[in-house]
Amino acid sequence: MIETKNSNLPGGDIAGEEFWEEWWKRTRLPLPPALDPHRPGLKNYEVRRFHQAFQQLFKGYDTSSMALVEIGCAQSVYLPYFAKNYGFKVAGIDRSETGCGRARKILQREGVEGEIYCADFFAIPPELIGRFDVVISFGVIEHFKQTAEALRAMAKLLKPGGRMFDDIPNFTGVLGRYQRLLDRVMYDAHVPMSREKLASAHREAGLEIESCDYFMPICLEVINVERWPRNLLYWFTIRSHTAISRAVWFVDDHVVRLPHNRWTSPFIYCVSRKPLNHV
Repeated sequence: MIETKNSNLPGGDIAGEEFWEEWWKRTRLPLPPALDPHRPGLKNYEVRRFHQAFQQLFKGYDTSSMALVEIGCAQSVYLPYFAKNYGFKVAGIDRSETGCGRARKILQREGVEGEIYCADFFAIPPELIGRFDVVISFGVIEHFKQTAEALRAMAKLLKPGGRMFDDIPNFTGVLGRYQRLLDRVMYDAHVPMSREKLASAHREAGLEIESCDYFMPICLEVINVERWPRNLLYWFTIRSHTAISRAVWFVDDHVVRLPHNRWTSPFIYCVSRKPLNHV
């Protein structure tokens, strides 16, 4: 069993470094493929929806001249995506040596140049401060008690005027209650936040909000049961989550766009900007 452990870092990581290093050490699956937004089918629907969002986000920007860094880049399938589809010069930061090693292997496999730093973003290497045009994170800041402090630390990587994109699981509605029921340890490693609370934390960190909203109608695959033994119940749960999610995605894609909302949406995203006079 993986025990959560409080961190002494300023942001108060409620999972702790040992949690994540043990998590990646326990990962024995082959390296996942990089995101491919051009692959058809319901299996890839979530990736295509994210791709649509990023196309809109970077519309009108010459991203081929920009640098992007991912916070929490362990085993990242996003860095090759941003390099190949937008031309970003990419880098990543993560505390897990095992996770960083898997990220480097994915970049190498995909033929993408990138820098992976095994470091804590509360103790950023001096050469990275103010270096990046874009900072991204997927499922990072919800692990910190002091969300604004985590965002403030991440913003140090940005150039003045640079943009931040972060995405977190929406555990304020039905999915949060479901995660708590299926695995309380995994639920307790998160700080559930509403859209309004997430936006407020960005403002408290000195960032200007461009947009902040719920994303996708549902995705039960955000529910984490990877600590369960690989028995019949595990496989039934995984496959039922997949089947239900894809049924809803089919309706969303082919019948009618379903609403993104507080109760069933799996993600909340926020896009913010570092002011030119940000200290």
